[in-house]
Amino acid sequence: MAGKKFTLLTIKQKAEILRKLSEGFSIDALAKSFHVHRSTINRIKNKKNTIRKFLAHAESGPGKRKTFKPAELPKMERALMKWFANQRAKNLPITSDMLKQKAKFLHAKIQEKSGDFHASNGWITNFKKIYGIRRLKICGEKLSNKTHSVNPFLQKLNKKIADLGLTKDQIYNADESGLFWKLLPDRTLVRSKETSAPGHKISKERINFLACTNASGNHRVKLMVIGKSLNPRSLNNFTDIPVVYKGNKSAWMTLALFEEWFHKTFVPEVKGFLRVENLPEKALLLIDNAPCHPKDGELMSSDGQISVMCLPPNCTALIQPMDQNVIRLTKLNYKTSLLSDIVRRGKTIDESLRNINLKHAICFLANAWNAVNVTSIQSSFQKLFEVTSEWDSEDVIPLSELRLQLVEDTSNIQAISNLLQEIEPLQQISDSEIEQWIAEPILESFEQNEDPCINCDLTDGEETNNVVVNTKKVTQEETISAYNICLEWADQNNASLDDIMTLQRLRSSVVLNKRACTKQTKISNFFSST
Repeated sequence: MAGKKFTLLTIKQKAEILRKLSEGFSIDALAKSFHVHRSTINRIKNKKNTIRKFLAHAESGPGKRKTFKPAELPKMERALMKWFANQRAKNLPITSDMLKQKAKFLHAKIQEKSGDFHASNGWITNFKKIYGIRRLKICGEKLSNKTHSVNPFLQKLNKKIADLGLTKDQIYNADESGLFWKLLPDRTLVRSKETSAPGHKISKERINFLACTNASGNHRVKLMVIGKSLNPRSLNNFTDIPVVYKGNKSAWMTLALFEEWFHKTFVPEVKGFLRVENLPEKALLLIDNAPCHPKDGELMSSDGQISVMCLPPNCTALIQPMDQNVIRLTKLNYKTSLLSDIVRRGKTIDESLRNINLKHAICFLANAWNAVNVTSIQSSFQKLFEVTSEWDSEDVIPLSELRLQLVEDTSNIQAISNLLQEIEPLQQISDSEIEQWIAEPILESFEQNEDPCINCDLTDGEETNNVVVNTKKVTQEETISAYNICLEWADQNNASLDDIMTLQRLRSSVVLNKRACTKQTKISNFFSST
């Protein structure tokens, strides 16, 4: 006969037992409720001071911890925890790397033990567990101070969804974000020493893009990109542009541009998608209350079937899907493509960046948007469909403040790190610095000096600092040979059938173009004129 299954209670469960004991619950009743022997309840009762002392030092509860592991360096760790709590009280940025650096500083100052202290990843993980520091959820804008208005909105939203009979295929969210499309990490820019230029200048060439998708992740609306030029030279004869491009002097969204996008891009694309899916042609678009967006109820399709609903003020960072992680992942994919292109060119950083124009950036961005995982999109919408008893403001930390705490795509971070090492072998770029580069902190300070919704007149100006580069013209023979090599590589490395077919299609178009351009020899050419 099998023995009784051993149950190891978490510290949280032990605290709950102590609470119920103080409320008058019997030991036998608690033992039955928690599936343990009554002696276990007695031991917990005897250790109540230890448990309560631990809970008093844990910043945000014990989580799923089950044991009390003594601190390796108690004096230093208590000082570090005090510093961490002070920073959190001020809503200041805190990352794992910052905790490590502060721990090294405090260890050198307190000198609790002799020997070196490296503040390893294992140590920081144990420190977080000991002091109950949670893996906090993150968001992209400022921390909301109106969490009490979230649940009423979610109740209103879910009632509207039910009344209209909408599925997740019919619920959309759209949001804008800025992108410095030539910006490299500050360390690479500052420390690079290349003979081709006396120094590096941080590129501030910026575009703004509008990302929009539905809750199922099955329909991504074509990106809208706003640049500073109405007709950029690099986009001339770009017939199959993968985004909707607009331009104004500030490269910011305006109310007029948003309404034009809604009627000319969003509504037609959504109706086309719903027809293909055999769904009623009605939908709901959720947006934040930015000045460049229409007010709640002011915008809808001509037939009234597609409407707009605004998220409550100061709460978009908590529940807006695009702000949860979708835009960040898009930027992460874009940065990977940018670095890959620099490596591919095999030139200096300055030379490579001069050869990258707005057309390249738009293609990188469109591919980055399409590469965002459907699961990530679905999880970003999940909060819209969850009405909880209360919202704890400590559960949500601005993306600019604890961005490193949640990195969904570790492989992309590692890929970026490898590419940066290939570009600058002597530089060591940490994961936190990569995350800061993806977040583009320069953008935050830049935005404070500009009105993102300023009503600017359109201009026919060119791209800022646009450089015309004279490149060697690639012959059709060279192009066909290159595609042949690519196809050989694809076959040897088990590339997907779609990729192979794309390469074959492109090679065929070059061959057909070559034949069309070849002049046919007429029979009269063999006879001399008399």
